[in-house]
Formats: sequence, C-alpha cells, structure tokens
Amino acid sequence: MSFLAGRSTESTGDETRSLAWTAAIAAGLGALFVLLSFVWALPLDVRWYAPLASAWLDLFIVANGARLSGQDRAVRARTASFGLLARTAWRASRRQHGSTAFFVALRSISWQPWGALVSACAALAATAAAWLALPPATLIRALISPAVPIANCAVLLVIAFVTLVAERTCHGQAERSPVLASLARMFRVVLVVTLAAAASSAWLAYAGSAPNWPLRVAAGLTAAIALEFALRAAVLFFLPLASRASMTRVPASAIASVVRWRPSPFAALGNVVRQQYGIDLRQNWVLRSVARLLPAALVSIVIVGWLLTSVSFLSPDQRAVYERFGEPAAVWQPGAHIGLPWPFGKVRLVDNGTVHQLIVSGGADNSSVASPSVHADDSAPDALNRLWDVAHPWETTQVIAGASGDQQNFQIVSADVRLDYRIGASDADARAALYRATDAEGLVRSIANREVVHYLASHTLASLLETRQTAIADVVRANVQRQLDRLGAGIEVVAVVVESIHPPAGAAAAYHGVQAAQVRAQASVAQARAYAATELGDARERATDDVAQAQGDAAETLARARAQQTDFDADVGASQLGGPAYAFEYYLRKLVGGLHDARLTVIDDRLAQGNRATLDLRAYPAGDLAGVAQPNH
Repeated sequence: MSFLAGRSTESTGDETRSLAWTAAIAAGLGALFVLLSFVWALPLDVRWYAPLASAWLDLFIVANGARLSGQDRAVRARTASFGLLARTAWRASRRQHGSTAFFVALRSISWQPWGALVSACAALAATAAAWLALPPATLIRALISPAVPIANCAVLLVIAFVTLVAERTCHGQAERSPVLASLARMFRVVLVVTLAAAASSAWLAYAGSAPNWPLRVAAGLTAAIALEFALRAAVLFFLPLASRASMTRVPASAIASVVRWRPSPFAALGNVVRQQYGIDLRQNWVLRSVARLLPAALVSIVIVGWLLTSVSFLSPDQRAVYERFGEPAAVWQPGAHIGLPWPFGKVRLVDNGTVHQLIVSGGADNSSVASPSVHADDSAPDALNRLWDVAHPWETTQVIAGASGDQQNFQIVSADVRLDYRIGASDADARAALYRATDAEGLVRSIANREVVHYLASHTLASLLETRQTAIADVVRANVQRQLDRLGAGIEVVAVVVESIHPPAGAAAAYHGVQAAQVRAQASVAQARAYAATELGDARERATDDVAQAQGDAAETLARARAQQTDFDADVGASQLGGPAYAFEYYLRKLVGGLHDARLTVIDDRLAQGNRATLDLRAYPAGDLAGVAQPNH
C-alpha cells in the first residue's frame, strides 16, 4: 500500500504535483549548476557550483522517488524497455519522428534501481570539480570586478531564502507524511550548502581569497549522501521484487538526518519549569515584553553597527585608500573620516611613512628578522660578530668570477646586506603600493636580492674588498629604486646597508694567509725598489760630481791656456816692436826666473886665465831697449 493511502484524491493529486514541481526544479538547478561549475572564465569560485549541483540532484532523487512511489511506478520492470530505448534513440538521431517514442521508452525504465542509481552517480560525479585548484586568474578577475561575486552572493541568498521557506513548510507537515520529513532533511542540506557558497562568494569579494576547507566539507557531505543513495539502489539488484517494493516507498537519507535544527535551550527550560513546578513563563509580562522587544532591539543594534562601519579612525602611522562601490575615490590621511557603510564603502589601510627593514639574503622566516635588542652595557650578540672566521645567520653566499694571473677561476664571497624601504608619501604611491604590489616585502626582497647578486657577480673578490661599502650600497640602492620605479610599485628605498663582505668563514684563515703572503711579497718588492732607487741616486750623484769636476778642470785649463795665449800674443807683439833686444831681454828675464834660488855652476874657459866672469842680470824696461823714453816716476 502506498504512503498516500487513506487520503482524499484531491489532496493526493496536489501533493503529487508539488513533488513533481520540486523534482523538476531540483533537476533544473542541478543541471544548471553542473554547467556553471565548468565555466572557469567567470570571476567567481565556480567550484562551489559542484556541491550545489550535487545537493540539488540529491533532492531530485528524493522528490522524484517520492512522486513515483505515490503513483506505484517506482519499481516496474519492462522486459523490452532497453531494446525499445535503443531503437527509438536511433530513430530520433535520424530525425524520423522518434522523439516521442524515445521519452515513452525512457519513462518505461523503472526508477528503482536504475533511475536512482544513475542520478546518484551523477550527483557523486558532480562533486569532482570541488577538488580542483582555483586558477590565479580567477582571483585577479574577482579583485578587479568584485561586483560579480557580490551579485552571485545575492542570488545564492535568494535561493537560500526560498529553500528555507520550503524547508519550514515541509518541517511543519513532517508529522503528517514521512515524505515531507525526508524532503525537509534534504532541503536543510541544500540550505547549508547554499549559505556556505554565499559566504564564500562574499569572502572572495572582500578578502580576495577562496578558502578550500568549507568547499571540501560541503562537497564531502553531498557526495556522502549521493553515495548512500547509490549503495541503496545497488542493493536492490540483489533483492526480489516484493522486498524491493517495500524498501522504496519512502526515499530518505540517514546522513541528511544529521543536519537538523537544534531545539532552543530556553524552550526546553520553559517546558521543564512548567512540567515540574507548574510555572508558565509564557504568562510573565516581563518576559513577554523582552521577547517582544528583543528582535527590534537586535535589529536596531545591527543597523547602528552597520551604519558605524562608515566611520573610520586612522592612527598617525596609517593612511587609507577609500573605495566607493569598489572604485578608489580618495586617499585618507590620519584622523577620523566618514564614508559609506560597508559594503558600499571600503577602507584599505596603507602605511604612512613607516620604515621597514628586510635582510636581502633572507627569506620570510625567522632568519630574516633582525637580531634581538640588547642593553647598552651588555655584550654584543654573537650574531653581530663581524669577524671573517665566524658564520653569520643572515649572510648570502655567492659564486663569482675570479682571476689568478692569466687564468680564470671562481671565487666565493659572503655578504650581509640590509635594505630599508617605505611606501611613498604621495597619494599616487599609496594607490600603487596597494593595487600594484600584493606583497611589498617580497617584491622588494626579490629585486634587491637580484641586484645584489648581479653586483657581486660582476666584480672579483679583491675589488669587492677594496671598494668602500658605502659605494656598494649607493650602487645597489640606485639599481633597486630604478627597478621599483619601472614597475610603478610606489615604494621608496630609504637606505641600503652593507654590513659585511668577506670570504666564507671556512676559507677566512687561508685567505688571511694569502693576504699575508701578498703583503710580504709587496714589501719585498718595495724594499728592492727602494734599494734600487738608493743606488741609482748615489750613482747619479757621483756622476754629477765627476761631470762637475771635469767641467771645472776643463774651464781652469782653458782659462790658463787663454791666459798663456794672451801672454804669447803680447810677447809676439812686443817682439815685433822691440826687435832683437826684446828677444834678448825676454831671454834674460826667463833665465832670471829659472835661475832664482838655484845653485849655479859656471863653466867658462876664461876663468882659467884669471879673468873674472861677469853676468849682467839687470832688468831693463822694454821701452828703453827700443829707444822709447819712459816717464819719470
């Protein structure tokens, strides 16, 4: 006997039509959501349409099964239905007016177990899209046009409201019919999934992210219900027709019965007090007044709280970009501001001159955080030890080109570089930092790390150690700022600090030895050059003295020669004027000069005869000899 037995024909017909409409609407919405779950071009998280499609298909299984059970058509075997279905499908494909026969053959197939099994498998397969990854392009489109997710949320809320009305209607008549109780449970499942989808769409519009765990939970719930229906339909294959008919009268889901409204604790308390003490709290005018005024008070509080969302207070270190209907309208400075209430007006906070420091070589973990602060009289932390033979936690190690004589080789350098940045002071910089850089710290770190690596790779270790760290910091800062300006990120690089550049800690001792050898070699070369310069100076000094002495001797000899030449010229002239007398006088003068202080031995043959020899050694002026009168003195 049917579960509709004992009712009037008119009531049974109305309920059958209601079930038919419910099944048709559920099937239509299920098919629509299945199609929408594959339209990835929409700026929505279309994965939520998968559990929605599965929930509506589960509702279709219950509604259609109840409708057919009421008409005693749920379990009717047709021996030739599959052959007729194949023939009519072939005729319909060849357009031989077989469409009517095709639907007749399709309706001839029994709902249990074939129809329910196929529908349950379709509902189970519809949830597969919920486990796919959301493309990043969808999030970008949702951030650009948040109106579409908001509209989707509004449509889902309308569907949820209609579903709530249907659920309350079925729940109110659940005691009259087990079918309505089963429908109420399925409507609750659809309501929960729809509300979760609406909340996720609103979160996508205002937070710019799509959480996965609510989606997976909703998809798991609907998939479990579909799997339950599929297993029940599969079990019917192994049962005789009589038992099969008794099991398919009222389609229901045990998993869906878990989702139910909890009774109010206040109502339970009132029932206990009324039953045990005979006190009816419903007759208390205070409680009745509170119960009557409480909804209005709650609504007023909600409205006032919603209106207060239009008031914003910004601290001195904050700015905000005010969005009116999703479009940036103004940049608010610190202070109190009034705009439109949420969601029509939205405030996006931006830093106001706050300087951030990041370690270029670090990542987004604890190693990129600056060392802890210490007291002035405490010893410095080991992390701040700048000795080369100590490994520091914030250093980056880079392989760079090197040279050894005429051969090329590789060298390793460790560098600790810090960068200070902030959002630009202008309104355009605030907008650019908000909309063009989703992760300002990551953007600055990646650009700075690339520029530092490029600078280190373009220099040798010796040139890096010889270059002033401030010069390196200026070059890196200019390059990073140029890259940020090219991207239009609205970020200003305040300073770049090069804490240390040195060889790796393991090679520091060896590098010190190499440096000491180089210093000793350079000292030896300098000493040799100094000795060579000293010897060269001495040689040049001696050569200069010899040249000067030779030049002096030559000048003196030349002077004497010139004096002698002058005397000779004078004697020649005098001899020409004086004649033989001058020559004889010259002879005698020279003879006197030569015989001065000399011991003479005179040999004369006349001395032997006794005659005295006479030598006239008197000096006579040349003029007298020449007959020229001399003045008297």
